[in-house]
Amino acid sequence: MKAAVASALRAARRVLAACHESPDGDCLGGALALCLALERAGKRVVVASTDGVPAVYRFLPEWERVTDRAEGLGSFDVAVALECADLERAGRFAPVLAACPVLVNLDHHRDNTGYGHLVWQDPEAAAVCEMVHALLAELGAEVDEPVATCLMTGLLTDTGSFRYSSVRPETFELAAELVRRGARPDWIYERVYESRPASAVRLLGLALSRLQLSADGQVAWSVVDEAMLQQVGARWEDTENIVETLRSIAGVRLALLFKAELSRVKVSLRARDGARANEVAARFGGGGHLGAAGFVARGALEDVVRETLQAAAAEVQAGSR
Repeated sequence: MKAAVASALRAARRVLAACHESPDGDCLGGALALCLALERAGKRVVVASTDGVPAVYRFLPEWERVTDRAEGLGSFDVAVALECADLERAGRFAPVLAACPVLVNLDHHRDNTGYGHLVWQDPEAAAVCEMVHALLAELGAEVDEPVATCLMTGLLTDTGSFRYSSVRPETFELAAELVRRGARPDWIYERVYESRPASAVRLLGLALSRLQLSADGQVAWSVVDEAMLQQVGARWEDTENIVETLRSIAGVRLALLFKAELSRVKVSLRARDGARANEVAARFGGGGHLGAAGFVARGALEDVVRETLQAAAAEVQAGSR
């Protein structure tokens, strides 16, 4: 399938690279790396993200060119949906993707629904940036410092700084190659994890003050709502790493953060020691990896919390057998 995707991109003049809602470093890094490499080959490329670019990733080369407007984009020969398990995950760009004559579905998650004309799914890849790099190699595209920086950002963030079980020998080999091409993991790490605004740290404090643990100490959870954001002047994107802190508690196998927005509840899950975050998320229409997953619910916060905790308890018990 990699060869078929490369062939389609070679023949294309205009390409759309679309990210999923609430884009992370892997999705943005992969889309921008693909864009930069294709443009050097004479293609016209648009990178789209329905939620724009979170402030934490505004160090990425050419991040300013990412558009959140679906109107007036014109037509494309090929569209690439990155890490969108289904078309709805692309938000307002879903109709644009659906209308493209060649739609490439590029994903490393297991819960992908298989839409599109060309489906390249590799659950063994630690990050979609691994797949993008392989695609660039197939195209014979140059990986210079800006492209390497984009790819390293995806690799670093989607592997939890190379801590997750998804990391393979090939992941480290790619990281070494990207460093040789000019990427600086230390510089990227500092900008993603050590450059948070004071408001984000204060929000973390509020979230931890709401920390709750199951009776056996294996499930940890907290809630963030609009009032908390307003209290400290934070944004929803500042919640990104809170759930990681919850998982770091000794004995916790499944951590959950409930983000109570105005019209929905977004739930982030992190798991370890045999618990499966994606299995819990799948019960509510979401998905992801064994160690990291999420879903969106439309019910009352109290109901979402209760039902999710029931599923989490069942998953922890199942993983203990």
